[in-house]
Amino acid sequence: MSLVGALPFLKPHLSASTSPGRQRRHTLPASEFRPLNTQDAISVFEIEREAFISVSGDCPLHLDEVRHFLTLCPELSMGWFEEGRLVAFIIGSLWDQDRLNLDALTLHKPKGSTVHIHVLAVHRTFRQQGKGPILLWRYLQYLRCLPYVRRAVLMCEDFLIPFYQKSGFKVQGRCAVTVASLTFTEMQYPVRGHAFMRRNSEAIGFTQTTLLLDKQTERLQSALLLEEPTEKSDSALLLEEPTERSESALLLKEATQKRGPEPVDEK
Repeated sequence: MSLVGALPFLKPHLSASTSPGRQRRHTLPASEFRPLNTQDAISVFEIEREAFISVSGDCPLHLDEVRHFLTLCPELSMGWFEEGRLVAFIIGSLWDQDRLNLDALTLHKPKGSTVHIHVLAVHRTFRQQGKGPILLWRYLQYLRCLPYVRRAVLMCEDFLIPFYQKSGFKVQGRCAVTVASLTFTEMQYPVRGHAFMRRNSEAIGFTQTTLLLDKQTERLQSALLLEEPTEKSDSALLLEEPTERSESALLLKEATQKRGPEPVDEK
């Protein structure tokens, strides 16, 4: 599936009370997810610098590195904008080895099948609102639509391990990369569901797929604002793989029954 097929996951996310037909052309969407570009680099770096300097003393990516990755692989980034303002972002690149090393911090390997998540950061004004987990969840759903991606990896300090575990990441062990006195744990997330997402998009249409994802995003945001995600909470369930009971799966099942079985293109 081409990148075009993944674009519905990056379209504007409108609140339920907003009617797209009533919006004026100059009105910015209330909430929008889209790939970043080099024009966003300064806003990205300002958020990143404020988030990391006070904690770690350094940034995962400096401004020139932000521009570097947004030039080489903007499709592996995602920004969350509210009324045109960047409030949270993720920047990734492709990697072609089992484990991360120093080269992974600066290189993009176009033939790789692993997405290295370099940084996830939220603007200080919008923290403690569940935006980090929501953005990460949406980014992982987006990666499922890219047929060349098989997993996502990252390295983090130990105090962040529970945060990423709640989104489905598993600990791989100590990372070979160190920065000054800082050490890191390497984590990975298997990107499954390529066949499901392709069938889902074909059966119910890209527009419907986007609406379902937006609805799940709203539910996840509400759940995270009300409670800390647990194994039994609605927010945790939204982070799981699609099941036969999910709305998208039910729509898919109904559509495929009408059309008959189709061969699955497994890559």
